[in-house]
Amino acid sequence: MLLEDTTIYPLIKNYPELCQLRHFNRNKYITCASWGTEDIWYLISGKVKVETTSANGKRILVDMISEDNYVGHLSNYWKQNLYCDSLTVVASTLICIPKAAFDYLMETPAFSRHFFMKTNARLYEMYKKDLMRKMFTQRQQFAFYLIENAKDNVCRFSGIRGICECLDISRRNLYNLLDIFTKEGLLTYPEENLICLQNRAVLEEIARPVSHFIHNTQ
Repeated sequence: MLLEDTTIYPLIKNYPELCQLRHFNRNKYITCASWGTEDIWYLISGKVKVETTSANGKRILVDMISEDNYVGHLSNYWKQNLYCDSLTVVASTLICIPKAAFDYLMETPAFSRHFFMKTNARLYEMYKKDLMRKMFTQRQQFAFYLIENAKDNVCRFSGIRGICECLDISRRNLYNLLDIFTKEGLLTYPEENLICLQNRAVLEEIARPVSHFIHNTQ
């Protein structure tokens, strides 16, 4: 996506200092909880994940942000600190909105409506994904993940860790599911980053409760 194609562009086009593109390679931090910065970022293209760290050092996935969305310590606006880090999943392009500029823009109805619309939608998406993890079995969730992410019955991913983070599942449990689904003839796992769906109809049946819930069709 180009900056001119984003929904934020009409609101900042008269501020050239806010339209400067910043490019980040994969696995680069945009913000860290320890940095103490309050600048707001906006994702033009790519993908950014938001993580926090538990007391025992476990990394917990909080959100996965797609293009045309706000990035940063957004919780600070509501005087809450979620102690999260934001880092790129793939090469990404963003713009930076310094806190002073953000506070000024939030005084305008059009910009504040845009910010609240984007963040409120994301909050409900995060809450619904959290409910999904509690309401359905790991078997159902994994089948849903495969159906949603496969193209031409092939699911490519950057690594096992990404699936574990998305489903909040341990590596051991994920490998167990891979083994079970393989023995049931539902998939093959020819490479470390490649899963081939062998029986999509059965996978869709397993994933049906999750699919109905996520897509609001139940």
